[in-house]
This record gives sequence, structure tokens and C-alpha cells, in this order.
Amino acid sequence: MYRKTHFKTRPDLYKELGKEFGSYFRQIGAFWKGISARYPAQIFAVMVTSILLSGILAFTVMRVKVARPLPSINGSGSDMSQGLGKIVGAGQALKKVLDLQNQINTVLHKDSLTAKDSLLVKNAIRQLENIHHELNTKSNH
Repeated sequence: MYRKTHFKTRPDLYKELGKEFGSYFRQIGAFWKGISARYPAQIFAVMVTSILLSGILAFTVMRVKVARPLPSINGSGSDMSQGLGKIVGAGQALKKVLDLQNQINTVLHKDSLTAKDSLLVKNAIRQLENIHHELNTKSNH
């Protein structure tokens, strides 16, 4: 009854990569540490030169000559919002239908029915017909 549950921990990607390639990472780190300790000024000069070269290329050679006009979204946004509104309306109608069906099922499972129960079922059926009519008229437009 009180047995200890044994489980395997999920392998962590970084730990597994460290196990597999850790020695290579350490060798590369030691190599880079030695190079950067021996030639710090040259590495700094290469970094600054690459930044300047990148900036020069970005503003001269790589510059876009002609700005293309942005695509227009004239009516597609309103169409999407109308479609989304229809979806939300259909979802609300479905929720209402399910609630009405639950009410009808509750009444039908009673042992004896009263006049109040019959009025409740009539109103629920009338509301279901109205929802059906509304959804059909919306889909025709």
C-alpha cells in the first residue's frame, strides 16, 4: 500500500549535450581563452572593424533603392470581423440551445408533470424555433 514510486526523470537537453560534447566545449573554451589572452588588442580591432564594415554596407551596398508600397487591406478586416461576429453569435446560440435541451430533459425525466412544466417546455421549444429561424436567416445573407 505504501510503496515508493520509482520514476525516471525526463532528460534535460542541455545536460545531455553537456555530457556528450562537454569535453569539446571545454577544449574550445580553453583555446579561445588562450587566444584572447595573447591577442586582446587584435581581437578588439577586428570587432570594431566588423561593426564599422557592417554599418557601411548597411547604408550603402545593402540599401533598398525603391520603397515598395505596402499592401492595402481595404475590406478584408471588416469581412474578418463580421465572420468572427458570426462565429461568436453561433457559439452563443449553441450554448442557449444546450441550456434549453437540458431544461427539457429535466422536465421529461420527472415522474409527474404540472402545468408549469408544460409551459416551460412550450417556451423552450418556441425559443429553439426562434434560434433556428435566426441562424437560417443570417446564413442566407
